[in-house]
Amino acid sequence: MAPPTGPRGGGNRNSKPTARTSRGGVAKHRAAARTDRDGDVSMGGPTPGSNPPTGPSGRGGHGRGAGRGASRGSRTSSRLAQNLKNYIGEGGSKHAKTTLKILGIKNSKAASNPDGGVKSLLQFIERKADKHKHIVLGRGTLEGDYVWVKANKDDVASIMHLNGYSYAGAPITIEETTEPFPTGSKFSKEAADTRQKLLALLAKRYNAEQKLLDLSALGTDDILGNLGAIGSQSLAEKSFRAIIHIAGEQFKTVEEKKEGIQSVSLASNEIGDVDQVFTLAYSLPHLRRLDMSNNKLDTLSKISKWKHEFRYLEELYLVGNPLTSLTGYATEITQWFPCLQVLDGNVVRTPQEAAEALKAMTPQPLPQLPSNLRDGENNVASIFLRSFFQLYDHDRVALATQFYDAESLVSLSATPEPGCDADWKPYMKYSRNIQKLGGSRNPAVVQRLFTGASLIAEMWRSLPATRHATVDQPELWIIDCHTFPHLADPSGHGFAMGLMINVHGQFEEADTAEELYGTRTFSRSFILGPSKAGAPHPYRVLSDQITLHKWTPRAAGTASVPVVAAAPAAPIALAAPAVAGVPVIDDATRVQLIQELSRRTGMNAQYSELCLSGTANWNFDLALQSFEEQRANLPHTAFTATA
Repeated sequence: MAPPTGPRGGGNRNSKPTARTSRGGVAKHRAAARTDRDGDVSMGGPTPGSNPPTGPSGRGGHGRGAGRGASRGSRTSSRLAQNLKNYIGEGGSKHAKTTLKILGIKNSKAASNPDGGVKSLLQFIERKADKHKHIVLGRGTLEGDYVWVKANKDDVASIMHLNGYSYAGAPITIEETTEPFPTGSKFSKEAADTRQKLLALLAKRYNAEQKLLDLSALGTDDILGNLGAIGSQSLAEKSFRAIIHIAGEQFKTVEEKKEGIQSVSLASNEIGDVDQVFTLAYSLPHLRRLDMSNNKLDTLSKISKWKHEFRYLEELYLVGNPLTSLTGYATEITQWFPCLQVLDGNVVRTPQEAAEALKAMTPQPLPQLPSNLRDGENNVASIFLRSFFQLYDHDRVALATQFYDAESLVSLSATPEPGCDADWKPYMKYSRNIQKLGGSRNPAVVQRLFTGASLIAEMWRSLPATRHATVDQPELWIIDCHTFPHLADPSGHGFAMGLMINVHGQFEEADTAEELYGTRTFSRSFILGPSKAGAPHPYRVLSDQITLHKWTPRAAGTASVPVVAAAPAAPIALAAPAVAGVPVIDDATRVQLIQELSRRTGMNAQYSELCLSGTANWNFDLALQSFEEQRANLPHTAFTATA
């Protein structure tokens, strides 16, 4: 928004306002301002049945040029800029803001500072919140026991990580709030006077019947001229932000503002780039009609910053801007605003087409698809998962020995909510959560990648006891499995085919050391590949990535994982009823059981051991029963050549 250099709208200082055109342009509301009991402009309660503006307008009238504002001198301009800044708040930023409350400052050593420690606290947060990102907070204020401050929504997650940190000898608590930001009496009398004059400007420019905020030709406005608020481009832009900010304050809720202001005119303001008035996009995102006619927008790039911003905009007027002479400009503009139906008075979409365009631009939630288990005719993934979770719950050392080797990799990532680290204590020392560690350059990211069966088993042994639901309960699992090609063949000759298995579910947890009992949701990604010669199974775990999500506490001794009585329609693995505990069996006995089962069933040693060590828990009768039930599903490779 350039500073005015003379009268706007085709008139001069002594001319009368030009007559309105017959096509129903945006009109300036000259009725007496309605005020509430506090003297503020009343911008709510529009009259029902009002008609929206149907076309662009120029704006003539009496006005004051730059000379009046500029003559006030740099000191006046500087003071005015500060007054405007006070009432803009955080509205000058292009990022969405949120309010934070910080407790603990009054118990700190900084409480004796002249400002109560507010400045040093905010500097501490800006410095510590994120090592890889420059975070800037708004002006803080001390109200009661809390420091209130505005922050970019994108920075809140980083700031929340400081919850519980010690500042100047006292712990601080940070919370996000929707409570109104305290204003107190920090503004000067001059700033308050500036606010009242801007309220008077809004009173004469707001039309409640048309739900219109007419900010056209601001350079000719008497009030802004007397304030000296348009003497430079910087002051003009700050004035505009202040006007929009104060206009929004007149509504108690977002819904009231959405209903109360549906049309805005910024015609005849010498705007050369919408960046100068960008604040309109996040202050009034649900705007339905916008008049930008008779400005200086000469290329599409000068308006492209608003691309996709006004998703509900139905009418837009750009006549009188140089860019309207560009080839294909109307097509391009129409694509930017999905609900746009009228551009410069011409129909560019039907309401039905607008609804479809908006739907196409609105993100849709991904569907919750059922399990997609593609592990071929050998049922490798199904058999593996049955054995894996049963052994993880009962004998993690045996699990590591059977399915992991010296090259296997395991990583764990814990994702606690801010301030809830106590419920995640057993996992935090192993967690590779980069966000919690402060970035991938932290040496702990490398140190917490466990390699080899012995280290993996040692880490697992220190974790709380768990109990997973059986795979026969499909409503409690999402399991996706796909082939994973081009794995190095452990024989050293060529490549081999593997499997990628993604599992999502939950498990019961009992941390007796911390006396914590509850349920955790988790995701686990396995990559299986062929085993080396002499391994107990034909495949091994090459990579195992564990991500722990939500923790739900409960009292010890309450109900466990629900049991579903219905059996699965099609058995997919060697299964047997679970037996509590794992019997103590020496190596010699295990060999004998494997040999006997192999002799009785014709299975090779690897599948015989898998059948015994799975849910049968080395109970020979149960393993034999399981074999008879699942014999038809076993691959031919499960049997010896003579079988």
